[in-house]
Amino acid sequence: MNFRIRYFFTFSFIFELFLFSFTLYISIGTSLSLYKKLSATNILTESPSSIYSVFQFVIMFAVATLLLYIILKYYKKAWVIQALFYLAIIEGLFVFSYAYFEWPYFIYMMVFLLGSLFIYKNVLAHNVIIIFVITAIASIFGLNFEPNSVVVILILLAIYDYWAVYKTKHMVTMFKQIAEKKIHFAIIIPHDLKGLFKKIKDVHPSVDFMFLGTGDIALPAILVVSALKVSVSASLWTILGAMGGFILLFILFTGQVKRKPMPGLPPIVLGTILGYLVSFIV
Repeated sequence: MNFRIRYFFTFSFIFELFLFSFTLYISIGTSLSLYKKLSATNILTESPSSIYSVFQFVIMFAVATLLLYIILKYYKKAWVIQALFYLAIIEGLFVFSYAYFEWPYFIYMMVFLLGSLFIYKNVLAHNVIIIFVITAIASIFGLNFEPNSVVVILILLAIYDYWAVYKTKHMVTMFKQIAEKKIHFAIIIPHDLKGLFKKIKDVHPSVDFMFLGTGDIALPAILVVSALKVSVSASLWTILGAMGGFILLFILFTGQVKRKPMPGLPPIVLGTILGYLVSFIV
């Protein structure tokens, strides 16, 4: 173990922990606003419950992963990955803007946010957009799953993440292939403040940047949103647990003698689930 206490006082750790926890907190507000909006417009015809089963989620995840793998292996054109990336961004920004604004202002907000990404094309704009998209994803799935179902899903995906990084290593390969095309399905963490204003085209995995995958934030955020069905307190305890899991991940990652990719979900999922369980005994 090569970890040093001083790592906790670096810009990258403080900034990464802030973005991680901030995303989880605003997922609560986004989901509540979205639920209120959907209920008021009768789009949501039944109360949120296990509309989707664990089996359905696993099938959707497997199909999406398989399609991405096939595209990266056989259709290596950068524009294909870019199209998928921006399609996901547009859908996420639509849901996020819809949650907070009325027609037609949510369209204006979506266009404004998307335009900011195209105009500035830097790390700061990228991170802001990714955070908003993650809260939209977490709201949609969190409102449609019971907390216990989410716990099962998180455990399954944590096991998959470990297997995909350390055993088959296909997750590492897919990440590198996507990053080479200057597409980052992740929050980008620079090692100093100046790095926030670097252009995305100049960003690549190195000593200057770290990456926190969208799944490493979106999945605990889904449980945070789903836990609202138990109580606000349960949701807040889940956030605290997720933050503890993130800190554990940081210690394990920076403590490596030789830096190499590692699965982020196992420690984060462990902390998230423990936080959720603690809410029942305090």
